[in-house]
Formats: sequence, C-alpha cells, structure tokens
Amino acid sequence: MLKDIFKVNRFIIFHTKSLLTIDLCNIALMISKIIATIVIVSMVLMLFVTPAAAYQTSVSVNAPERVDGDFSVIIEIENAVDLDSGQFNLYFDPAAVSVTGVDDGNVGGTTIPIDNWAVDEDRIKVLFNLPGIDGVSGSGSLATIHFETVVPGDCAMEISDGLLVDTMAEVIPASWDGVESVVTKTATKTIASTPADTTEYKTPGFGALFSMSLLAAAYLVFRRGE
Repeated sequence: MLKDIFKVNRFIIFHTKSLLTIDLCNIALMISKIIATIVIVSMVLMLFVTPAAAYQTSVSVNAPERVDGDFSVIIEIENAVDLDSGQFNLYFDPAAVSVTGVDDGNVGGTTIPIDNWAVDEDRIKVLFNLPGIDGVSGSGSLATIHFETVVPGDCAMEISDGLLVDTMAEVIPASWDGVESVVTKTATKTIASTPADTTEYKTPGFGALFSMSLLAAAYLVFRRGE
C-alpha cells in the first residue's frame, strides 16, 4: 500500500517537474520572440525615419573667406522638393562691400527667376518665383549676388528670414546655413509680406522608436497567441 502511494507521488512529482520545464521553455521562447520582434520593428522604423532627416532641404551661403575687388556669393540649395517660390535676407557689412547685382538661380537645369530684390543698408532682400505650377526638385542655387569690395578683408555674410514655398502653397521645412527651421503657417503666393516664423525641427528619438517597437511586438505576440 505504502509502495503504491510512494509510486503515485513520484509519478505526480515527475510530471509536475515536466510541466514546469515545458512552461519555462515556452516562456523563454516567447521572450526571445518578443526581443526578436522588437529588434526587427525598430530597424524598420529607423529605415523610415532616417531618410527624412538625411534628405532635409538645406540652404547655404557659398562666399569667399576674403574679398578684394569684384566677387560673387551663391545661395545654394540642396534636396528641394516641389519648390515654387521663396525669399531670404542676406546681411553684409556695407562699410566693406556693396551689392552690384543679382542673377537668377538654377536647380536641376531649371532657372529660378529672381522676382525682385532690394538693398536696405546692411542687407539685401531677394524674392524668387517660378512661373506655372510645376515647381522644381533637386539641388542647385537660388540666386547669385554680385558685390564689389569697398575695403579688402574678411568676408562676413549671414542669411536669415528664409522662406521656401512648394507648389501646394505649403512652407518647406529647411535648414538655413545650419539653422533648422519650420514655418508652421500655410504660405501665400505673395510672399513679400509673409513672416518667417520658425520653430525647432525634430525627428523621433530612440525612446519614441523603442516605445513603438515594444507596442508593436506585444501586439504581434498577442495575435499569435490567439
């Protein structure tokens, strides 16, 4: 009798240990699946987020370090998308240089016509506007500004109050000479009086990506368990 009871207890203990082992294996397998899913989803999200930052539109000033005589400053643009019109101010030292003229820009073989320009003491305000509704995409220049030297020396130029507008009359987020900005208001076709209100441009960080990955992984595991 006691032997039978002892055999039964050993059988129960053995099967209990087997079930616990199986459960632990299942838990470990589920955890590994969750980790693998998080890694995969994170990589996919990074593929979608990274290009947005890598191909952001940027505008820069290409000017000589020192000036003596006549020279030109090119306002360059990279990664423009459906560009239709825009404006910018270029600041300079009027005691050292003076503006003599402005030429049209060129993006991907398409001329960027200068609509108007005006000099006001220490700055030149330039407006450009493409005809039609097609716009232009690519890299090139917005304008070439010509100067003559009054006093030879270092060349100090600064671009500000920049605004780029696309074919849908929406403001294009851009980095202006290294300063990232976004105008949140919808632009109008008449851009001369449109202020360049700016806020900081940010992309999702690692924390946001990890949180989205964790939620996606939990959802997938839950679906598999149904």
